[in-house]
Amino acid sequence: MRPYSRYKASILILLFSLSSHSLAKDYIVEMVFFADTRGVSSNYVHVSTQPVNPDLGDAILLSSGATSSGFIPYPQETFRLKNKAAALSKSGRYQVLKHIAWRQPGLAKEEAIAVRIHAGKDYRNEFKERSFAQADFSDRKLSANQPVNELDGTIKVVLGRYLHVYTDLAYRRPFNLSAASTENPLGRDRVLADFAIKTHRKMRSKTLHYIDHPLLGILVEIRPADS
Repeated sequence: MRPYSRYKASILILLFSLSSHSLAKDYIVEMVFFADTRGVSSNYVHVSTQPVNPDLGDAILLSSGATSSGFIPYPQETFRLKNKAAALSKSGRYQVLKHIAWRQPGLAKEEAIAVRIHAGKDYRNEFKERSFAQADFSDRKLSANQPVNELDGTIKVVLGRYLHVYTDLAYRRPFNLSAASTENPLGRDRVLADFAIKTHRKMRSKTLHYIDHPLLGILVEIRPADS
């Protein structure tokens, strides 16, 4: 290829790349996480004291440096699901653990970035042995201060032919168990049980979706940022 032709081809590739980036859609993701506060017996759900540790990997916190990746947290006054969150709180049955919204670029699966979600009670003082499960064992000094959140994990939004939402969450709740139970190796009457909320849902934009679990619910709405 002649030098001029090679130079021209390089310019075209650069322009195409810039054009594709400028045309990439941004989306606003809004989520309401809520727990069912009714007393649920261990007879109705499988209670295990084995920790569920979501893969936090390269997940970003919206409160620290996320803007460099194109993720922008939105203030509460911009939320569109406020009425639904308020209705859940007033129901007497549900407790809203977290209501959050952010703007992000529409990213393909190989480029998608997970967002860290943590909310609710911190159980590290009541269940001290569990604080080590979430700790970085390379630095034992951090172990005692590592929270054991009621809700912890990640949310990842992927843009393909449809929008896809991946959850990798742990929901934790204390349960009363018989000290002799095979699911209770510590022999305590009260144990902290972990429930994995690991799902994949295909979604349409500008449509309210619901991710269900016996103990935890998630309302999800994703809409184009220019809508």
